Amino acid sequence: MAEPEEFAALRARPGPLTLRTAAGDRGWLVAGYDDVRKLAADARIGRAHPRPRQARRLWDAAMFVPQSNFGTELGDHRCWRRVLTPRFTGPGPGARREPAVALLDGLLDTMLAAGPPADLRRMVAEPFATRLVLDFIGIPGEEHARMRAWSDAIRAPGDRAAAEAARAALLGRLGELIDRRRADPADDALTDLAGALAGHGPLTREQAVEAAGHLFFGGHETVAARIAYGLLFLLAHPGQYRALHDDPSLAAGAVEEILRLAVPGGSWIPRYAREDIPFRGTLIGAGDLVVFALQAANRDPGRFTGPGRFDITRAPNPHLAFGHGKFYCLGADLARFALRTVCERLPQRLPGLGLHKPWAVLPADEERVTGGLRSLPVSW
Repeated sequence: MAEPEEFAALRARPGPLTLRTAAGDRGWLVAGYDDVRKLAADARIGRAHPRPRQARRLWDAAMFVPQSNFGTELGDHRCWRRVLTPRFTGPGPGARREPAVALLDGLLDTMLAAGPPADLRRMVAEPFATRLVLDFIGIPGEEHARMRAWSDAIRAPGDRAAAEAARAALLGRLGELIDRRRADPADDALTDLAGALAGHGPLTREQAVEAAGHLFFGGHETVAARIAYGLLFLLAHPGQYRALHDDPSLAAGAVEEILRLAVPGGSWIPRYAREDIPFRGTLIGAGDLVVFALQAANRDPGRFTGPGRFDITRAPNPHLAFGHGKFYCLGADLARFALRTVCERLPQRLPGLGLHKPWAVLPADEERVTGGLRSLPVSW
């Protein structure tokens, strides 16, 4: 759970650093907190590339392919974000607290009935995040298994053709579900997108599908991995887990510290320079790959006291787990809600919960570029 040693030295060097990616391409690595904030908010940094198939890649997977709408990217993003912001902010996620708690309790009941040891990731974190997030988006329950299979293929490194085929299939199905919501609306995000299509609102169908894709790719898998990894941190610090049991009001702080420090997959975010950007004595060229190392930025000693220490009472905690600026994660409140539900409920239901194996021997999930744990064995 400690940061790789080389990151402290990389973070201490000013400006972006040259990077050789897992896909064999070159790019720029940005690891310092202030540098990440500044570049992430820069309008000259985007997700799109004028020649997406020739763009340099962070991973040889379809998870973070560059967008092809280079000329309209920022306008497209602002347009669909305005449509979805009311649902994803304010009371929206929290209004579903009762069904979320009931869902979590049901999963815990099943795990308890099976008896220890149990895989907390497989039995609780993954199904809880999947149901909570996909239901919020508006994906029917009978579609979840197929969607998750496509998601696994998209996040897997190596077979780019299979991953891109899965991505195309998933986006195609999301488009069909949006079309269905035009005739059969419900209380979900796909209905919001359907209601905003041309003729009724500001979105084209292509923009609506793009937005639905962002919700899906940044949603259930990421939240599930963060819940499992966050619980690993809590259980590896049993005093803090007990503190949550004794005082559930600490859950809000626990969520923020999990978001800062418990980062599956390193939280490396690929972006592209839309034009030449002189930055701290370095010229980032138009079209260059720019990678934000959020995990490193969130351990910057210039911003955090004792940055490697896991402390659920840390305040203030201005982490960058959801990015910064124009691409700040729209689902931040939903992710916080999911984590807080787990942090409040699990210590009350299972005050004696502990790791069944030492954290150091738990295998990482190397079959997905988003990382996480393959399992989280626990006993009670």
